[in-house]
Amino acid sequence: LAYVKLHSLLQTASAPKKDEACYLLGKLETPLRRSLDTKSETFSWLVPIIRTLMDQCYETLQLQLFLPSLPPTNGSPTFYEDFQLFCTTPEWRGFIEKHVQPTMAQFEMDTFAKSHDHMSNFWNACYDTMMSSSQRREQEKAASRKMFQELVLEPVAKRSKAENVRHANVLKQANNHHSTVLKQWRGLCRLLTSPRSAWADRNPPEVRWKLSSAETYSRMRLKLVPNLNFDQHLEASALRDNLADHLHSPAESLPLAMAKEAKVSELEDDQLAEEDLPVLDNQAEPKEQNQREKLVVSEDCELITTVAVVPGRLEVTTQHVYFYDGSSEKEETEGGIGYDFKRPLSHLREVHLRRYNLRRSALELFFIDQANYFLNFKKKVVRNKVYSCILGLRPPNQIYFGSRSPQELLKASGLTQ
Repeated sequence: LAYVKLHSLLQTASAPKKDEACYLLGKLETPLRRSLDTKSETFSWLVPIIRTLMDQCYETLQLQLFLPSLPPTNGSPTFYEDFQLFCTTPEWRGFIEKHVQPTMAQFEMDTFAKSHDHMSNFWNACYDTMMSSSQRREQEKAASRKMFQELVLEPVAKRSKAENVRHANVLKQANNHHSTVLKQWRGLCRLLTSPRSAWADRNPPEVRWKLSSAETYSRMRLKLVPNLNFDQHLEASALRDNLADHLHSPAESLPLAMAKEAKVSELEDDQLAEEDLPVLDNQAEPKEQNQREKLVVSEDCELITTVAVVPGRLEVTTQHVYFYDGSSEKEETEGGIGYDFKRPLSHLREVHLRRYNLRRSALELFFIDQANYFLNFKKKVVRNKVYSCILGLRPPNQIYFGSRSPQELLKASGLTQ
């Protein structure tokens, strides 16, 4: 079909120029030679095209000069066989190599080289435009993402967090209110069903007693109060006596280093080494009342209470002892929200080395108003450092400034004699 279209174009169009004719003849010569070598029918399709081209460009190509043995192209009935033999002659090959191919190469360079440069420049401009638009699109996407995060995601996250905190506070207040109402109701029931009330219980339950939390100056608890929440601990007793249906797996053994640290020894008790102690024999200079408060030591620790372990930070200054509650959700206590406290250093009465979970890592502070705080540190070295700093400040109401262990203090007090 392509040969037919090319043949019709050559017949209807005006005669091509010399360079155009050489270009067409050079391009047709390669399939012509291939068809001769393979003896395919392609040769029969190419012969009419070449015949028409030679008829139109006979003088332009100077065929009478360069191809004197060319078979006649006008009306010769044997042109097909004659041209097939002529294509194998050196005359035809020399004409193609010396005249046609150089002119075709020059025509391709003049015609297609510029268009190739124009096409290359066009595609380069298209590529640059595409890359710049891609970068601009990425920048716009990043700006849009950032704007969406600032205007939508962050406000939603803040609002969600605030709403969660508010919901938690509401639930906590509801639980506290419920506990308070339940406690008041139980107290009212006990009041109305006591032995001397109008609705006294004829078969009162057995009353259990416990030590009151009230203490004397010597920290002695001398009063008994009714134990309204008495528990016989039947489940613990069953576990102890192997009477429970499902026994819990025994706890994993403590690490060797922790076990060595927690080993109780009469010869080596919980006390400070000589290098951990400040020079206590030298009396400190009297401090002025208006002296500026300075930070002495600040360490992370845990405040141990009867119901919770509160992470936080202890700071000891020249005038006060601070504890800052570092828990994420602070609980409501008698002193307010959280377990923060600030106590004057002058009210400190005693400081004792303590153990927590069988590790020598805790301190217990006692104040003149009978308040005490149990603090646990990460390492024994940190505990000893804080203890040394407190003793070095020499609080005025502190009873002693030594480093004796609780065992030695008990022996020295004479209470065991």
